[in-house]
Amino acid sequence: MSQSNPRFSKLIELAGETSSEKRRELLRDVTDLFFASTDTRTDREAELFDDILCSIAQEMPAEALVSLSKRFATAAEAPPELVKRLAQSTIEVAEPVLKRSRQLSDEDLIGVVLARSQDHIRAVAVRARISSTVSDAIVQHGDDRTLGVLVANEGARLSRSALETVVDRARANPDLQEGVVHRRDMPLDLLNELYFDVQQRLRDAILERNAAVDPAELDAALSRARGRLRHAAQAVSEDLRKAEREVRNLSAAGRLDGKALLAFHRAEKPHHFLAGLAEMTGLDYESTRAILRKRDLDALAMICRAAEIERPLFVSLAVLCEGGNEGMRRAEEFGKLYAAVPVEAAQRAMRFYRVRKTSEDRAA
Repeated sequence: MSQSNPRFSKLIELAGETSSEKRRELLRDVTDLFFASTDTRTDREAELFDDILCSIAQEMPAEALVSLSKRFATAAEAPPELVKRLAQSTIEVAEPVLKRSRQLSDEDLIGVVLARSQDHIRAVAVRARISSTVSDAIVQHGDDRTLGVLVANEGARLSRSALETVVDRARANPDLQEGVVHRRDMPLDLLNELYFDVQQRLRDAILERNAAVDPAELDAALSRARGRLRHAAQAVSEDLRKAEREVRNLSAAGRLDGKALLAFHRAEKPHHFLAGLAEMTGLDYESTRAILRKRDLDALAMICRAAEIERPLFVSLAVLCEGGNEGMRRAEEFGKLYAAVPVEAAQRAMRFYRVRKTSEDRAA
Protein backbone atom coordinates (compact mmCIF):
# COMPACT_ATOMS: atom_id res chain seq x y z
CA MET A 1 0.00 0.00 0.00
CA SER A 2 1.47 3.32 -1.03
CA GLN A 3 2.08 5.84 1.72
CA SER A 4 1.13 8.56 -0.76
CA ASN A 5 -2.40 7.26 -1.07
CA PRO A 6 -4.43 9.82 0.92
CA ARG A 7 -7.07 7.21 1.76
CA PHE A 8 -4.57 5.30 3.87
CA SER A 9 -2.30 8.04 5.13
CA LYS A 10 -4.11 7.93 8.46
CA LEU A 11 -2.97 4.33 8.94
CA ILE A 12 0.64 5.37 8.83
CA GLU A 13 -0.11 8.38 11.00
CA LEU A 14 -1.83 6.13 13.56
CA ALA A 15 1.09 3.72 13.66
CA GLY A 16 3.51 6.53 14.46
CA GLU A 17 1.37 8.59 16.83
CA THR A 18 2.43 8.59 20.51
CA SER A 19 -0.23 10.79 22.09
CA SER A 20 -2.99 8.70 23.73
CA GLU A 21 -5.70 11.22 22.98
CA LYS A 22 -4.54 11.62 19.40
CA ARG A 23 -4.42 7.85 18.97
CA ARG A 24 -8.03 7.51 20.10
CA GLU A 25 -9.10 10.12 17.57
CA LEU A 26 -7.08 8.46 14.83
CA LEU A 27 -8.44 5.04 15.80
CA ARG A 28 -11.97 6.28 15.17
CA ASP A 29 -10.91 7.74 11.83
CA VAL A 30 -9.13 4.55 10.79
CA THR A 31 -12.14 2.46 11.77
CA ASP A 32 -14.35 4.69 9.62
CA LEU A 33 -11.82 4.34 6.82
CA PHE A 34 -11.90 0.54 7.15
CA PHE A 35 -15.65 0.44 6.55
CA ALA A 36 -15.46 3.03 3.76
CA SER A 37 -12.87 0.96 1.85
CA THR A 38 -14.59 -2.43 2.06
CA ASP A 39 -15.11 -2.75 -1.70
CA THR A 40 -11.76 -1.38 -2.83
CA ARG A 41 -8.96 -2.41 -0.47
CA THR A 42 -6.48 -5.13 -1.40
CA ASP A 43 -5.59 -8.17 0.69
CA ARG A 44 -2.32 -6.51 1.67
CA GLU A 45 -4.16 -3.40 2.78
CA ALA A 46 -6.57 -5.53 4.84
CA GLU A 47 -3.60 -7.20 6.56
CA LEU A 48 -2.09 -3.82 7.34
CA PHE A 49 -5.37 -2.63 8.83
CA ASP A 50 -5.42 -5.71 11.03
CA ASP A 51 -1.78 -5.38 12.15
CA ILE A 52 -2.02 -1.71 13.07
CA LEU A 53 -5.42 -2.00 14.75
CA CYS A 54 -4.16 -4.93 16.85
CA SER A 55 -1.07 -2.99 17.85
CA ILE A 56 -2.97 0.14 18.82
CA ALA A 57 -5.78 -1.76 20.57
CA GLN A 58 -3.32 -3.04 23.17
CA GLU A 59 -2.87 0.51 24.44
CA MET A 60 -6.47 1.69 24.24
CA PRO A 61 -8.70 2.15 27.35
CA ALA A 62 -11.64 -0.19 27.88
CA GLU A 63 -14.32 2.21 26.64
CA ALA A 64 -12.51 2.63 23.31
CA LEU A 65 -12.24 -1.13 22.91
CA VAL A 66 -15.91 -1.63 23.72
CA SER A 67 -16.79 0.81 20.95
CA LEU A 68 -14.39 -0.99 18.60
CA SER A 69 -15.91 -4.37 19.46
CA LYS A 70 -19.43 -3.13 18.81
CA ARG A 71 -18.50 -1.71 15.42
CA PHE A 72 -16.68 -4.82 14.21
CA ALA A 73 -19.10 -7.37 15.71
CA THR A 74 -21.37 -7.38 12.67
CA ALA A 75 -18.77 -6.59 10.01
CA ALA A 76 -18.57 -9.44 7.51
CA GLU A 77 -14.89 -8.74 6.75
CA ALA A 78 -13.73 -7.53 10.15
CA PRO A 79 -9.97 -7.78 10.80
CA PRO A 80 -9.67 -11.42 12.01
CA GLU A 81 -6.75 -11.04 14.43
CA LEU A 82 -8.29 -7.95 16.00
CA VAL A 83 -11.60 -9.78 16.54
CA LYS A 84 -9.80 -12.74 18.14
CA ARG A 85 -8.02 -10.41 20.57
CA LEU A 86 -11.22 -8.59 21.42
CA ALA A 87 -12.91 -11.95 22.08
CA GLN A 88 -10.26 -12.85 24.65
CA SER A 89 -10.50 -9.47 26.43
CA THR A 90 -12.71 -8.53 29.40
CA ILE A 91 -16.36 -9.46 29.05
CA GLU A 92 -17.39 -5.84 28.41
CA VAL A 93 -15.08 -5.75 25.40
CA ALA A 94 -15.53 -9.34 24.28
CA GLU A 95 -19.31 -9.65 24.49
CA PRO A 96 -20.29 -7.94 21.20
CA VAL A 97 -17.93 -10.02 19.04
CA LEU A 98 -18.58 -13.24 20.96
CA LYS A 99 -22.29 -12.89 20.37
CA ARG A 100 -22.24 -11.82 16.73
CA SER A 101 -18.94 -11.88 14.87
CA ARG A 102 -18.71 -14.35 12.01
CA GLN A 103 -14.95 -13.93 11.95
CA LEU A 104 -14.58 -16.22 14.97
CA SER A 105 -14.03 -19.84 13.98
CA ASP A 106 -15.10 -22.83 16.04
CA GLU A 107 -11.50 -23.12 17.20
CA ASP A 108 -11.53 -19.48 18.33
CA LEU A 109 -14.81 -19.94 20.21
CA ILE A 110 -13.65 -23.14 21.92
CA GLY A 111 -10.49 -21.31 23.00
CA VAL A 112 -12.69 -18.72 24.72
CA VAL A 113 -14.84 -21.40 26.34
CA LEU A 114 -11.77 -23.18 27.72
CA ALA A 115 -9.93 -20.09 28.95
CA ARG A 116 -12.39 -17.40 29.91
CA SER A 117 -15.23 -16.76 32.38
CA GLN A 118 -18.77 -18.06 32.51
CA ASP A 119 -19.90 -14.65 31.25
CA HIS A 120 -17.77 -15.21 28.16
CA ILE A 121 -19.18 -18.71 27.67
CA ARG A 122 -22.75 -17.39 27.99
CA ALA A 123 -22.01 -14.81 25.30
CA VAL A 124 -20.90 -17.63 22.99
CA ALA A 125 -24.03 -19.63 23.95
CA VAL A 126 -26.40 -17.02 22.47
CA ARG A 127 -24.84 -16.92 19.00
CA ALA A 128 -27.33 -17.32 16.16
CA ARG A 129 -25.59 -20.51 15.00
CA ILE A 130 -23.48 -22.80 17.16
CA SER A 131 -21.89 -26.01 15.92
CA SER A 132 -22.14 -29.23 17.89
CA THR A 133 -18.38 -29.07 18.52
CA VAL A 134 -18.68 -25.70 20.24
CA SER A 135 -21.81 -26.83 22.08
CA ASP A 136 -19.95 -29.88 23.40
CA ALA A 137 -17.33 -27.55 24.91
CA ILE A 138 -20.01 -25.33 26.45
CA VAL A 139 -21.80 -28.33 28.00
CA GLN A 140 -18.52 -29.59 29.42
CA HIS A 141 -17.27 -26.29 30.85
CA GLY A 142 -20.40 -24.20 31.40
CA ASP A 143 -22.25 -23.94 34.70
CA ASP A 144 -25.98 -24.65 34.91
CA ARG A 145 -26.94 -21.05 34.16
CA THR A 146 -24.80 -21.13 31.03
CA LEU A 147 -26.23 -24.51 30.10
CA GLY A 148 -29.74 -23.07 30.37
CA VAL A 149 -28.82 -20.32 27.91
CA LEU A 150 -27.46 -22.87 25.44
CA VAL A 151 -30.48 -25.18 25.72
CA ALA A 152 -32.84 -22.25 25.08
CA ASN A 153 -30.96 -21.39 21.87
CA GLU A 154 -32.60 -23.31 19.02
CA GLY A 155 -29.75 -22.21 16.75
CA ALA A 156 -27.34 -24.35 18.77
CA ARG A 157 -26.73 -27.86 17.51
CA LEU A 158 -26.21 -30.36 20.34
CA SER A 159 -24.72 -33.82 19.93
CA ARG A 160 -26.39 -36.88 21.41
CA SER A 161 -23.76 -37.05 24.18
CA ALA A 162 -24.30 -33.37 24.99
CA LEU A 163 -28.06 -33.89 25.20
CA GLU A 164 -27.54 -36.84 27.55
CA THR A 165 -25.43 -34.63 29.82
CA VAL A 166 -28.06 -31.88 29.65
CA VAL A 167 -30.78 -34.31 30.78
CA ASP A 168 -28.62 -35.71 33.59
CA ARG A 169 -28.01 -32.20 34.91
CA ALA A 170 -31.64 -31.18 34.46
CA ARG A 171 -32.76 -34.06 36.66
CA ALA A 172 -30.95 -32.38 39.55
CA ASN A 173 -31.72 -28.76 38.64
CA PRO A 174 -35.34 -27.65 38.11
CA ASP A 175 -34.15 -24.39 36.53
CA LEU A 176 -32.97 -26.35 33.48
CA GLN A 177 -36.08 -28.46 33.02
CA GLU A 178 -38.32 -25.99 31.20
CA GLY A 179 -35.80 -25.44 28.41
CA VAL A 180 -35.00 -29.14 28.10
CA VAL A 181 -38.62 -30.27 27.86
CA HIS A 182 -39.48 -27.66 25.23
CA ARG A 183 -36.33 -28.10 23.13
CA ARG A 184 -37.51 -29.34 19.74
CA ASP A 185 -34.58 -31.65 19.02
CA MET A 186 -34.63 -33.38 22.41
CA PRO A 187 -34.75 -37.14 21.73
CA LEU A 188 -37.92 -38.81 22.91
CA ASP A 189 -36.16 -41.33 25.12
CA LEU A 190 -34.13 -38.64 26.92
CA LEU A 191 -37.21 -36.46 27.29
CA ASN A 192 -39.11 -39.26 29.00
CA GLU A 193 -36.26 -39.82 31.45
CA LEU A 194 -37.22 -36.50 32.98
CA TYR A 195 -40.89 -37.35 33.47
CA PHE A 196 -40.78 -38.04 37.19
CA ASP A 197 -38.42 -35.13 37.89
CA VAL A 198 -40.47 -32.28 36.41
CA GLN A 199 -43.61 -30.39 37.38
CA GLN A 200 -47.03 -31.56 36.20
CA ARG A 201 -47.32 -28.99 33.40
CA LEU A 202 -44.03 -30.24 31.96
CA ARG A 203 -45.19 -33.82 32.36
CA ASP A 204 -48.24 -32.89 30.31
CA ALA A 205 -45.93 -31.52 27.61
CA ILE A 206 -43.99 -34.80 27.57
CA LEU A 207 -47.21 -36.81 27.27
CA GLU A 208 -48.32 -34.59 24.38
CA ARG A 209 -45.01 -35.25 22.61
CA ASN A 210 -45.44 -39.00 23.17
CA ALA A 211 -48.95 -38.93 21.76
CA ALA A 212 -47.80 -37.09 18.64
CA VAL A 213 -45.25 -39.67 17.45
CA ASP A 214 -45.96 -42.74 15.36
CA PRO A 215 -45.24 -46.27 16.71
CA ALA A 216 -42.04 -46.61 14.65
CA GLU A 217 -40.52 -43.48 16.18
CA LEU A 218 -41.56 -44.60 19.65
CA ASP A 219 -39.95 -48.02 19.12
CA ALA A 220 -36.74 -46.36 17.90
CA ALA A 221 -36.69 -44.18 21.01
CA LEU A 222 -37.17 -47.24 23.20
CA SER A 223 -34.25 -48.92 21.46
CA ARG A 224 -32.01 -45.93 22.21
CA ALA A 225 -33.17 -45.98 25.81
CA ARG A 226 -32.13 -49.62 26.16
CA GLY A 227 -28.66 -48.82 24.87
CA ARG A 228 -28.19 -45.92 27.29
CA LEU A 229 -29.57 -47.79 30.28
CA ARG A 230 -27.39 -50.82 29.77
CA HIS A 231 -24.52 -48.58 30.84
CA ALA A 232 -26.39 -46.78 33.62
CA ALA A 233 -27.62 -49.52 35.97
CA GLN A 234 -26.39 -48.64 39.46
CA ALA A 235 -24.84 -51.06 41.90
CA VAL A 236 -27.10 -51.61 44.92
CA SER A 237 -26.73 -53.28 48.27
CA GLU A 238 -26.95 -57.04 48.72
CA ASP A 239 -29.99 -56.50 50.98
CA LEU A 240 -31.82 -54.89 48.10
CA ARG A 241 -30.75 -57.60 45.67
CA LYS A 242 -32.09 -60.19 48.10
CA ALA A 243 -35.38 -58.30 48.47
CA GLU A 244 -35.73 -58.05 44.70
CA ARG A 245 -35.15 -61.77 44.26
CA GLU A 246 -37.78 -62.59 46.87
CA VAL A 247 -40.25 -60.19 45.26
CA ARG A 248 -39.69 -61.73 41.82
CA ASN A 249 -40.24 -65.20 43.24
CA LEU A 250 -43.43 -64.02 44.91
CA SER A 251 -44.59 -62.49 41.64
CA ALA A 252 -43.80 -65.66 39.68
CA ALA A 253 -45.93 -67.63 42.14
CA GLY A 254 -48.84 -65.23 41.61
CA ARG A 255 -48.76 -64.02 45.21
CA LEU A 256 -47.53 -60.43 44.73
CA ASP A 257 -50.60 -58.28 45.28
CA GLY A 258 -51.82 -55.34 47.31
CA LYS A 259 -52.04 -57.34 50.52
CA ALA A 260 -48.44 -58.53 50.16
CA LEU A 261 -47.27 -55.02 49.41
CA LEU A 262 -48.96 -53.51 52.46
CA ALA A 263 -47.67 -56.41 54.56
CA PHE A 264 -44.12 -55.46 53.60
CA HIS A 265 -44.81 -51.92 54.77
CA ARG A 266 -46.30 -53.02 58.09
CA ALA A 267 -43.33 -55.35 58.66
CA GLU A 268 -40.99 -52.39 58.07
CA LYS A 269 -39.29 -53.97 55.08
CA PRO A 270 -38.66 -50.91 52.91
CA HIS A 271 -36.58 -52.73 50.28
CA HIS A 272 -39.29 -55.35 49.84
CA PHE A 273 -42.03 -52.71 49.76
CA LEU A 274 -40.32 -50.58 47.12
CA ALA A 275 -39.16 -53.57 45.09
CA GLY A 276 -42.70 -54.95 45.21
CA LEU A 277 -44.25 -51.68 44.02
CA ALA A 278 -41.62 -51.44 41.28
CA GLU A 279 -42.41 -55.00 40.19
CA MET A 280 -46.16 -54.40 40.13
CA THR A 281 -45.91 -51.14 38.18
CA GLY A 282 -43.01 -52.02 35.88
CA LEU A 283 -41.01 -49.07 37.15
CA ASP A 284 -37.39 -49.26 38.25
CA TYR A 285 -36.51 -49.26 41.94
CA GLU A 286 -34.74 -45.89 42.04
CA SER A 287 -37.58 -44.03 40.31
CA THR A 288 -40.12 -45.70 42.60
CA ARG A 289 -38.14 -44.66 45.66
CA ALA A 290 -37.82 -41.09 44.33
CA ILE A 291 -41.59 -40.81 43.80
CA LEU A 292 -42.36 -41.85 47.37
CA ARG A 293 -39.55 -39.80 48.86
CA LYS A 294 -40.86 -36.67 47.15
CA ARG A 295 -44.48 -37.59 47.96
CA ASP A 296 -45.20 -37.14 44.28
CA LEU A 297 -48.80 -38.31 44.19
CA ASP A 298 -49.33 -37.29 40.56
CA ALA A 299 -46.51 -39.58 39.50
CA LEU A 300 -47.73 -42.33 41.81
CA ALA A 301 -51.18 -42.10 40.23
CA MET A 302 -49.64 -42.31 36.76
CA ILE A 303 -47.62 -45.48 37.42
CA CYS A 304 -50.51 -47.18 39.24
CA ARG A 305 -52.98 -46.23 36.53
CA ALA A 306 -50.65 -47.52 33.81
CA ALA A 307 -50.29 -50.83 35.65
CA GLU A 308 -54.06 -50.98 36.16
CA ILE A 309 -53.60 -51.23 39.91
CA GLU A 310 -56.99 -51.02 41.52
CA ARG A 311 -58.14 -47.73 42.94
CA PRO A 312 -58.35 -48.88 46.63
CA LEU A 313 -54.70 -49.98 46.58
CA PHE A 314 -53.64 -46.67 45.07
CA VAL A 315 -55.53 -44.78 47.77
CA SER A 316 -53.82 -46.89 50.44
CA LEU A 317 -50.41 -46.18 48.89
CA ALA A 318 -51.19 -42.45 48.66
CA VAL A 319 -52.23 -42.38 52.33
CA LEU A 320 -48.96 -44.10 53.30
CA CYS A 321 -47.02 -41.67 51.12
CA GLU A 322 -48.68 -38.63 52.66
CA GLY A 323 -48.54 -40.08 56.16
CA GLY A 324 -50.40 -39.42 59.41
CA ASN A 325 -53.89 -38.06 59.85
CA GLU A 326 -53.45 -35.79 56.85
CA GLY A 327 -53.18 -38.81 54.58
CA MET A 328 -56.37 -40.34 55.95
CA ARG A 329 -58.23 -37.05 55.62
CA ARG A 330 -57.34 -36.80 51.92
CA ALA A 331 -58.30 -40.36 50.96
CA GLU A 332 -61.30 -39.27 48.90
CA GLU A 333 -59.18 -36.67 47.11
CA PHE A 334 -56.63 -39.36 46.25
CA GLY A 335 -59.35 -41.48 44.69
CA LYS A 336 -60.36 -38.61 42.41
CA LEU A 337 -56.72 -38.01 41.48
CA TYR A 338 -56.41 -41.63 40.39
CA ALA A 339 -59.55 -41.51 38.28
CA ALA A 340 -58.39 -38.35 36.50
CA VAL A 341 -55.29 -39.98 34.96
CA PRO A 342 -55.86 -41.16 31.34
CA VAL A 343 -54.89 -44.84 31.17
CA GLU A 344 -53.62 -44.76 27.58
CA ALA A 345 -51.37 -41.73 28.14
CA ALA A 346 -49.99 -43.27 31.32
CA GLN A 347 -49.21 -46.57 29.64
CA ARG A 348 -47.50 -44.82 26.73
CA ALA A 349 -45.17 -42.92 29.04
CA MET A 350 -44.48 -46.01 31.12
CA ARG A 351 -43.02 -47.85 28.14
CA PHE A 352 -39.78 -45.96 28.70
CA TYR A 353 -39.65 -46.79 32.38
CA ARG A 354 -40.25 -50.46 31.75
CA VAL A 355 -37.11 -50.31 29.60
CA ARG A 356 -35.24 -48.99 32.65
CA LYS A 357 -36.70 -51.74 34.80
CA THR A 358 -35.61 -54.42 32.28
CA SER A 359 -32.07 -52.99 32.20
CA GLU A 360 -31.82 -53.16 35.99
CA ASP A 361 -33.11 -56.74 36.03
CA ARG A 362 -30.45 -57.75 33.51
CA ALA A 363 -27.75 -56.02 35.54
CA ALA A 364 -28.88 -58.01 38.58
